[in-house]
Amino acid sequence: MSTAAASATRPTHADTLAVESGPVVTTATGSPQMSASAAQAADALDVVERYLDALAAHDHDAVAALIAPAAFRYESPIATIDDTAAFLEYIMMTGGILRGITRRQVFVDGDQVCHWLVLDTQVSERVSTRAAQWATVREGQIVRIELLFDPYRWRLLFDAGD
Repeated sequence: MSTAAASATRPTHADTLAVESGPVVTTATGSPQMSASAAQAADALDVVERYLDALAAHDHDAVAALIAPAAFRYESPIATIDDTAAFLEYIMMTGGILRGITRRQVFVDGDQVCHWLVLDTQVSERVSTRAAQWATVREGQIVRIELLFDPYRWRLLFDAGD
């Protein structure tokens, strides 16, 4: 899937709920300025959206640039990984079956970004899997991803890491 096609499945502004702890303030010139927490939420959302775009485009270099090189954790029903290099290897191994990502909804609270997704995959037949992804962003990189989905059909393909 191209980046343009991946971008087309992003939620619109109306689909995005940003929860912030401070209001938008107005500067002396009258222009609005986001509060620090709103700016943090916008930055976190941008990082995670770029990560999802890179996954859908199979752009492993872009994925690697968005994952924190240390203190990273990934959890799903299939695997728990505490090492960035191991996660990137896992993504390379499993990502080949990914055919697209549809973003149904996104919620943002500071450095936390939660997406409701539909992951389109294909091994022999094309399958759509509903999933929730909760990511934490610090200093412009993802430090934690928890991906929740029904693992029934995937346990046969991928060895359970737990």
